[in-house]
Amino acid sequence: MISDRAERWIADARIDLEAARVLSQHVIANHAIFHARQAVEKLLKCGYPIMLTRPMPREHSLQAMVHDVFGRIPEPIWAIIKKLNPFYMSTRYVDAAGGPPSEQFEPEDAHEAVELAQEAFEWIEAQYREKS
Repeated sequence: MISDRAERWIADARIDLEAARVLSQHVIANHAIFHARQAVEKLLKCGYPIMLTRPMPREHSLQAMVHDVFGRIPEPIWAIIKKLNPFYMSTRYVDAAGGPPSEQFEPEDAHEAVELAQEAFEWIEAQYREKS
């Protein structure tokens, strides 16, 4: 059974995913992409207590967390994780983005990030529900 704390984290991750959707509809691409990525990050952090019975880490690498929590995962999900991972910095910081993040991403990028995050989210959450 998934703990109440983990359920609250999952619910909050869903809010980030919804925020990403809303931001993408309002053409605020860099923030939409960040929140899409953030939804997946929060959800992966839940995997530590759910799948490993360990505390959540102070980690931001989606790839590292996927490796810790699941080991090998289906290639399509791994491709999503690799694509979303770099957006932790580049969607927020001028130096990381090579210019103002608000000017570096297009609406299509935001829509794609939301779709990808949704797909990864569904797969990850299903793994947790199956385990518990």
